[in-house]
Amino acid sequence: MPSRIVSAEYLQYRDRARNSDKIYNIFLVEETDGNFCCVSEYGRRGAWPVTVLLCSNKSGPIAEQVFRKKVEAKRQHPTTPYWTSTDGPSQSPFAKAHASQPDGVSDIPNTKAVSSSAKQAVGNKPKTNRILNQAQIDSLEI
Repeated sequence: MPSRIVSAEYLQYRDRARNSDKIYNIFLVEETDGNFCCVSEYGRRGAWPVTVLLCSNKSGPIAEQVFRKKVEAKRQHPTTPYWTSTDGPSQSPFAKAHASQPDGVSDIPNTKAVSSSAKQAVGNKPKTNRILNQAQIDSLEI
């Protein structure tokens, strides 16, 4: 049996005065071995979300408890309370990829995953040789 999304919550927070427009998606996934995991995505709407593995290789009730606890924490947050998103799965790369993947293929992250835009940003950093002021003479050389 391939891994499948058992339950999903798509949340959003928007505060125009603070220029804040965030999404938070969380998934309860049944893995191929019968265990469960909980995966979340978060970030600014329109940007590629960061994907995080909250728990893995847990029994159904334990993973569901992690899932429900996180959803309630987001909904009851004192300064940035999230509510159900109108966009639903259309804003979630994880949900899209998981719904369209062939049987037997699992794309559940094993550790904290970094979004592809963050990977690209890291890849665009200038290469340095870690020698400070290499082209300059410093006072110790005189």
